[in-house]
Amino acid sequence: MGALLSARLSSNILKALKLDIPCFLWTDSKITYFWVRGQPERFKPFIKNRIQEIQKLTSPSNWHHCPGIQNPADIVSRGVRISRLLNDTFW
Repeated sequence: MGALLSARLSSNILKALKLDIPCFLWTDSKITYFWVRGQPERFKPFIKNRIQEIQKLTSPSNWHHCPGIQNPADIVSRGVRISRLLNDTFW
């Protein structure tokens, strides 16, 4: 669902601002990454419909994988103390 939200948001922003620029989309989920870049017909209707919408709104080649361990935004979602963020190489 996060990938679908990202696809909708990026598509709407590009349309609203009338921008014709490449958009890079990232996920820390390998499953989501391979779903988005794969063939929707392989999946059951719920996943298939979401993948089709994502692929309609974005190019599968614009999707990239970032392992959670390398995702600086993921650190904050884990409830890390500010003192750790100050010394973290990503922050």
